[in-house]
Amino acid sequence: MRATKGYSYNLLAAALLVFPMVGNGGGAAGDGSFVDGTNVGGSAVYHEDPSSGMWTSMPVGIPDDPFGFRFEPVCFDHLAGNVECLAANQAACTAGENGRLVFWFRGLKIRDRALWEKVEETPSCIYSEEPVDVGERIQEQILTAFQERPIAAGKLTLQPSPHTLVGMETNVYVEAVEQVFEMVLLDQTIRIIATPTEYEVNYGDGSVYGPTGVPGGPLHQDRWGEQTQTSHQYSVSGDYQVGATVHFSGTYSVNGGPMIPIDGRAAVSSEPQTLRVWRAETRSVADNCLVNPGGVGC
Repeated sequence: MRATKGYSYNLLAAALLVFPMVGNGGGAAGDGSFVDGTNVGGSAVYHEDPSSGMWTSMPVGIPDDPFGFRFEPVCFDHLAGNVECLAANQAACTAGENGRLVFWFRGLKIRDRALWEKVEETPSCIYSEEPVDVGERIQEQILTAFQERPIAAGKLTLQPSPHTLVGMETNVYVEAVEQVFEMVLLDQTIRIIATPTEYEVNYGDGSVYGPTGVPGGPLHQDRWGEQTQTSHQYSVSGDYQVGATVHFSGTYSVNGGPMIPIDGRAAVSSEPQTLRVWRAETRSVADNCLVNPGGVGC
């Protein structure tokens, strides 16, 4: 049986040791009583301060406060503990190790502690160690987990391709889809949704378009050469590496809960495509190719 800071997983045994009968004139060591914010039993417990939402090892109060605090476990009547009740209530305190439901009592330190009044009728949890905020830890790690997901890159299309002409409008567009990932992080089931939100096109000649929310779109072949919002004209012939990057925004949920935005994005680049830009030449000719098959344009 593992014990931490003087507390045991055996709730019944722990309660018998930590909460003896309190007689007139004060509590014995280990009775769960606090004086000036210190547990006279010598073992700290952690509870959540309802006014601040912070976890603390000290109850409500200040060193000069004439009032003291003590706690009693739920399901106890003097020294006789209801084991079934204890087991059921233990399940309610899962934020940290050795969680137990207790009632807090408050009274003047000079009064018999058995006469101290209950702080509230609703019990609260105490722990032998400060509980870990799993949600906060997930939030700290979720961006890295999101950016490490195998998000599929957008599909890059060039029209025309793989050849185009100098001075011709070459239409470029990107297709990307929303993607869903399931994973386990800190023993919690996490669902991540990656949504494409912005697009960036590198035309390979030093020109970059975006980031923009416009991915572009296809043109029918008989409209190739028309200007579009994402098209580009090359001024020099040669081979160019055209690439695209899609920026994905993310949301996540924990154990089927509500979707929460991820503070950051993932940038996924497509494999570049080689586009060969040719120069077109136009000449006026008067040759009859039937007469002169070697003439210009024949």
